[in-house]
Amino acid sequence: MKLVSIGVLAHNEKLNIEKTLESLFAQDIFQGFATELIIVANGCNDETAMLARRSLAAHRSIWSNRGSARVEELVPAGKANAWNEFVHKLSTPQASTLILMDADIVLLNPSTISSMVGVLGNSTQAVVCVDRPVKDIKIASKRILFRHLLTAATPEIDPRNIPLCGQLYCALSGELRQILLPIELPVEDGFLRALLLTKGFTQPENSYRIALATNAAHSFASVATIRELFKHEKWLVSSSIINMLLFERFWRECSADRSAMTLMKDWQQKDPDWLPTFIRQQAQEKGWRLLPRKWWTRRWARLRRLPFGRRLRSLPVALVAALVDTLVFIAAIRDVRAGRALRYWGRI
Repeated sequence: MKLVSIGVLAHNEKLNIEKTLESLFAQDIFQGFATELIIVANGCNDETAMLARRSLAAHRSIWSNRGSARVEELVPAGKANAWNEFVHKLSTPQASTLILMDADIVLLNPSTISSMVGVLGNSTQAVVCVDRPVKDIKIASKRILFRHLLTAATPEIDPRNIPLCGQLYCALSGELRQILLPIELPVEDGFLRALLLTKGFTQPENSYRIALATNAAHSFASVATIRELFKHEKWLVSSSIINMLLFERFWRECSADRSAMTLMKDWQQKDPDWLPTFIRQQAQEKGWRLLPRKWWTRRWARLRRLPFGRRLRSLPVALVAALVDTLVFIAAIRDVRAGRALRYWGRI
């Protein structure tokens, strides 16, 4: 029987961990597969680990028949480090598929994980599978104007360009175990997607290496205030800048027999602080040119692609979004230039 290892990465999630695990234990994956569940509590100074152990004990009858479950506590906080520990040390080598999920999401139907595993297993090319992330405000019974704007500004998933949402995904263990993330990475999903779809920047991006399980979904807490929105967007843009700088370097230096993973291993051996050093050098060279022109004009480009009537209806949202973009971009570039963009944790 195929063995699936599930890693729940948690940092100070006492308010969410029990609800997340409740939705996890409602999954039919525990009936159809041999499972290993590992809750990785990293850098927690609250009751996350205790609450997780209590939930495991309460649901023992669900996970114990065909698998195991445990809580592992790591002293350092950081999602990239927790990811490395789960993928390379904590998960069993016998697992053919690894599930990575955050500790603050809710799985929306009992077949979410099994659907993802099934889609991945039935694909001839995919190495990673994702579901549909749904903002909690989208399924809320009442919405205020701010929440309406957030929902309207969220684009639908493009089946030709499927993103990798770091909140929940599954992947072939052999693919993930080729990758060791730089622990300073503020956001891992876009970085992982690029490595997986290009085989470590040794070939052009192959979009068929990522699949979408259309019947699988999870909800996550959206930002609730303008202040949270600003911090969240700044965090994402800062991370994108770091990724773009790394990707440019990978495309220059990688070859068919020399992957990005090999390069990073070499860089790490020569200088454990290679990533902060590289970002600092690039920030000094590029200055305010860290973001390409298309980022500054992206709202208008999307608007031009719409039919005329819908374009008029979308114009107010586009104007507000463009203003927010400008403020966020300036703040994000300043953070990268000041060396504040690395080692972020969480949404805000």
